[in-house]
Parts: sequence; C-alpha cells; structure tokens
Amino acid sequence: MPKISKHFTRAEVACKCGCGFDSMDIETLKIADEARDFANESITPSSACRCRKHNTRVTKKPRSISQHLKARAMDLPVSNPKALFDYLRNKYPNQYGFGLYKTFVHVDTRTNGPARWKLIWHSVRK
Repeated sequence: MPKISKHFTRAEVACKCGCGFDSMDIETLKIADEARDFANESITPSSACRCRKHNTRVTKKPRSISQHLKARAMDLPVSNPKALFDYLRNKYPNQYGFGLYKTFVHVDTRTNGPARWKLIWHSVRK
C-alpha cells in the first residue's frame, strides 16, 4: 500500500466504518510522522478520519465537534504514551491538541488555540 506520508498509508487513516473517508490533513500527518520518529516504533493509528455516523458511535455524542470529523486528528497507540505526550506538548506549546490516555496519545491540528488533557492522569506514572 502506498504511503501518504513518511510512515502512514491511506488505509491506516481511513474511517473504521468502511465508508471511504480516508483523506487526512497534511499538517496532522506531519505531526504523526514526528511522533512516530520520536517513539521509534511502528504506530498504527487506532482512529484517524471519522465520518459523522462512526464518530457518534465512538463518542456517543451525535453533535460532537471532533477534529476526527475534519481529518485533523489521530489516536496513536505507543508503548510510552506519557513520553510522547510530553514531547509533543513541549515541542508545540502554543498550538494543536494533545490528549494523554492510558495506551495512546491523541494528536490534532486544531486552529482555535492549544488544548491539553489527560483523561487517565491517575494511572500514568510521573
């Protein structure tokens, strides 16, 4: 499968429902490639593009304004999510969205200012 960036293929970023939505924002791909280089491990996004129907299934919120709907977000499962989260938030302190989860880091290229969250902060070692 041909790559659409340094590390990712169109199939890897496609909506998981099979609807055909598979066009990812170039800036998001750039950040995901940087994340892959930093982690120094193979990364297959657990979620990237999402159509409205699939996003509603995932979030349980039919009116969600997810960056996944705009092809501007990827969830990147890695062996050390905290290290990747810290790297990204320090490299881009004034832009993008980064979320820390137990097994992955959410990355998005939102344009309305930076956002940071840790939904599993209690289970992450400092």
